[in-house]
Amino acid sequence: MCLGLLLRMSIAIALIFGLLFAFAMMIAFYLEYIGMVEGIWVLIIPLALACIVVTLQWGISPYIVKWIYKIVWIGPEQGFLDPRYERMYRSVEAMARDSNVKVPMVGVVPDDNPNAFAFGWTRNKSHLVLTNGVFKYCDDDEAETVAAHEMGHIVHNDFVVMTVITAIVLTFFIIARWAFRIGRLAGRSRNGGALGVAVAGIGAISFLMYLIANFISLLVSRYREYWADRYSAETTKKPNKLSSALVKIAYGLATEGRGLDVDDRRKQDAHHSNALMFFSVHSARGLAVQSTTASGTLEKGAIKDTMSWDLWNPWGFFYELNMTHPLPAKRILALNKLAEEQGQMPFIVFDKEQPESYWDDFLGDIMAKWSFIWGFVIAVFMVLFGYDDIILMGGLTLAWAGLFGFLYFRFYRHPLAFKDARVRDLLADPKASPVRGTPVRLRGVVIGRGIPGMFFSEDLKIDDGTGLMLIDYKSSARLIDFFQGAFRTHRWVGTEVVVEGWYRRPVVPMLELLRMEGGGMKRKVWRPYIKMGFALVLLFIGLMVLAVSFV
Repeated sequence: MCLGLLLRMSIAIALIFGLLFAFAMMIAFYLEYIGMVEGIWVLIIPLALACIVVTLQWGISPYIVKWIYKIVWIGPEQGFLDPRYERMYRSVEAMARDSNVKVPMVGVVPDDNPNAFAFGWTRNKSHLVLTNGVFKYCDDDEAETVAAHEMGHIVHNDFVVMTVITAIVLTFFIIARWAFRIGRLAGRSRNGGALGVAVAGIGAISFLMYLIANFISLLVSRYREYWADRYSAETTKKPNKLSSALVKIAYGLATEGRGLDVDDRRKQDAHHSNALMFFSVHSARGLAVQSTTASGTLEKGAIKDTMSWDLWNPWGFFYELNMTHPLPAKRILALNKLAEEQGQMPFIVFDKEQPESYWDDFLGDIMAKWSFIWGFVIAVFMVLFGYDDIILMGGLTLAWAGLFGFLYFRFYRHPLAFKDARVRDLLADPKASPVRGTPVRLRGVVIGRGIPGMFFSEDLKIDDGTGLMLIDYKSSARLIDFFQGAFRTHRWVGTEVVVEGWYRRPVVPMLELLRMEGGGMKRKVWRPYIKMGFALVLLFIGLMVLAVSFV
């Protein structure tokens, strides 16, 4: 169920072990360089190291997750803090018993950003975690289906399966690197030309297989998400409840549910403040959400509008190719079929007709994003046609990159004409782009971190009364982002804010932050202006070089 949380967590962990693997590869090639190993050992050693790294990742990752995330474990021994937590735990306990697996450790992240994830070693040694936001924005049945989805990953032993698949993908990459290396060495030796070509061919094929295997591994991951959805639907007999939970969690079309009453929430906040440095959000007011009906049920028109992007926009298609999760709209349609199999009416019938093609907008985004390189392309053609004035071509390339880079950042990616907007209306735009920024101003309450429970997550999630939106904080350096997340971000939780930034939709809707005010605090990001300034510097240097070429 975790669309952004588990993905970012996996990327972070993979990056750590990727650096370890790169270091191991460097040692192997150094041993070859100094003559300590040669021949097939150049392949065997990296392969062995890869197996060790993947095994370590599988073995250590759960400990890293426990260390990074603020998780309150619940159960008969630890206590439950709230009756809804206990009901969810008993439901997980029953699922584990029916599926013949050990009951996982169950935890709650004290953050109102709704999400859930599972991690562990095997189906009989696992952990299942939901954020408090699941209980705040979802009803009991929806929370049960969310937990059941994560139980699906546990029952299907996805921890082991995906570890093995990762090892296979890594093996193709290692063989390709080894073949290219040996091919170069063989090509330099006497009578080694033919061998070098043959080994290089093996390397090329292996690299192609690596690319294919990588896409297949992502496809397998998406299939296993569908499989976990099916487990949830068949176990709970509530596929429509999983669909509505998915709408709230993946899209952010949510309103406060019953949650905890004020007294219970104060008790819980006090507990979290002491044990997990969680800051109270009980002052955040309830908001009337436009994407719901008077009875509190989700308004189907708003959902259809939001699903349109997944099903119509070309960006959705290309993003999904590189995703571990299917697009939410496709999961909802698959759950509709499961509902029909169980004799239930589908959660929503997507009967909208696409009014136009969006490929022109997609191609426009591509052209705008890469417009700065056309000066270099022109310079290459000038060389091909015999023009050899290097200074002129260099000046042209720099001036073009600076001019079009500035135009792109100033008028396409970061336009400054901010207007008041609502989350619900932004989500309904099928033309939304991950490249083209829409300058908007949102007003709402900060409900938690962008990655709930991660103590150094610098991003935020706000509720504006019509839905939830991720606020993406990007300063001029990642180190600044880390310190913001670790020491300052928590101050905003529970605060009513006014946020200005650029709405984008790279699958997960988000607002790239420019400035934010609320609760006597201010935050401003200078990164967009730095980009524009850098482009102007390039333009100035290019013009100076062009001036010199004409002297």
